Amino acid sequence: MSESSSEFVNSLVDNNNSEATEYRPFSSIVEGFRFAFTVGFLMGVSRKREGNPVTVAPRFFISRDYYDLLKEESINGKKSLGQLISDYAEGGVELMKTAKIESSILELLS
Repeated sequence: MSESSSEFVNSLVDNNNSEATEYRPFSSIVEGFRFAFTVGFLMGVSRKREGNPVTVAPRFFISRDYYDLLKEESINGKKSLGQLISDYAEGGVELMKTAKIESSILELLS
């Protein structure tokens, strides 16, 4: 995940110091990253990471868990699982940014 995407997702994580009026739907960066990946994947939006990479808790987000889902695309596109996951998460973050401006990130679920 890019540094800018990581910063955006982190801004949506409830860190227990958040004001009640702040919109922070995720309890961790991993939860936000999974949401971004899922939204990007389901909507078919992927973006190549730009800028400095940031690792998102590799012990809690294991790319092998997504093997069955991404196997064919990985083979056909000659990309690693990690690269595909990151690309979909980047795409998902872009969708989340737009949704946050226009309405609500959670609207992406409908």
